[in-house]
Amino acid sequence: MTVYIVRRVLLSVPVLWGVLTATFFAFRLVPGDPVSAMLFGRGTAADRLRVRQELGLDQPLLMQYWDFVKGAVHFDFGTSIVSRQTVWQEIVVRFPATLQLAVAAFVLATVIGLVAGAISALYHRRPLGLGLTALAVLGISLPGYWVGTMLALIFGVQLGWLPVAGTGGPNTIILPAVTLAIPISAYVTRLVRVSVLQEVGADYVRTAHAKGLGAGAVLFQHVLRNALIPVITVLGTTLASLLGGVVIVENVFNWPGLGTLAVSAASSRDFPVIEGLTFVIAVLVIGANLVVDILYALVDPRIRYP
Repeated sequence: MTVYIVRRVLLSVPVLWGVLTATFFAFRLVPGDPVSAMLFGRGTAADRLRVRQELGLDQPLLMQYWDFVKGAVHFDFGTSIVSRQTVWQEIVVRFPATLQLAVAAFVLATVIGLVAGAISALYHRRPLGLGLTALAVLGISLPGYWVGTMLALIFGVQLGWLPVAGTGGPNTIILPAVTLAIPISAYVTRLVRVSVLQEVGADYVRTAHAKGLGAGAVLFQHVLRNALIPVITVLGTTLASLLGGVVIVENVFNWPGLGTLAVSAASSRDFPVIEGLTFVIAVLVIGANLVVDILYALVDPRIRYP
């Protein structure tokens, strides 16, 4: 396992290099003058020259590329054009808010999805199971911005139970976390249901029933563990996307995380911030995939990596 982890980490290096290279040239291939785009066509010639020098755009292309990669290795993506703070500082300040929201939504979605999926399989083709399946389909179908808006209108504006924007207390995270958790838990519910139904016909399940174990004990002690492998894949990649910043939900509830930072940077043409966010999200996705592969072996001892 140790050798596998080291090999995967080493293989991640060229992947990150590819992401950095694509990010670098995508920025340079933007039609028109990127400096004019950042300044929205305003500013004097001196302003444009200053921004060009700050970004290193007055250097040869290969020198720009080398400085960009070297800075990324040291987590140095330059300075934000808008806030005049370092890009890394902007990300570090916003990341805890996204982490808090992502973890809350992830835990809520995981618990609801596993329990609802297992119950749906246990009561297969019965009213309770059919009802949970229908709710899961509904949860997947509803767009996040609509769910967030409706929750804000009902529980924030009309009932006045919860705040609808910003941070400031434990209750401020409820609406955005629930909004994020609804489609994830719905998808996990359907996935757990299908995985469990595929396992219930196995020989070990019949043996467990023959030993006198009840349906619930067989389901939660034996079947569910073997059905978790595809679920782990979904949860791992979902957590990575949540940590990367859920743009729509964060902006609906004015949550000060990476999602709102990305929208603000894109609207203000703050390309250094966009480049830094791209790198951070790539690292999170690669790290999540590595954790998923390790969890495979922990959940199912039959899996062995060479």
